[in-house]
Amino acid sequence: MLKELFYAGIGLATLTKEKAEEIITELVKKGELSKEDGKDVLNSLMARMQEERDKLKQKVQEQVENVISSMNLVRKSDLDEIKQRIKTLEEKINNIKEEKEV
Repeated sequence: MLKELFYAGIGLATLTKEKAEEIITELVKKGELSKEDGKDVLNSLMARMQEERDKLKQKVQEQVENVISSMNLVRKSDLDEIKQRIKTLEEKINNIKEEKEV
């Protein structure tokens, strides 16, 4: 579901960019905006959209973290760390066993 929301946001951003480009192109054609000003407006708009996209991504990430925490789920990175610690302990135990056998 989160992926779908994220992709929908990207689609909306793309659609918005295309629409903005159309509007700016029309304003340039009508002489209401110079080409240079049109580029500046579009660049400003794209920068603002990127900021908003980043904010949305951060909020989604925070919500995912809240859900994970509230459900007491284990993150993959935490599980991988535990697996590595177990592997290290097993190796130490095997080394100790080998030393006692010698």
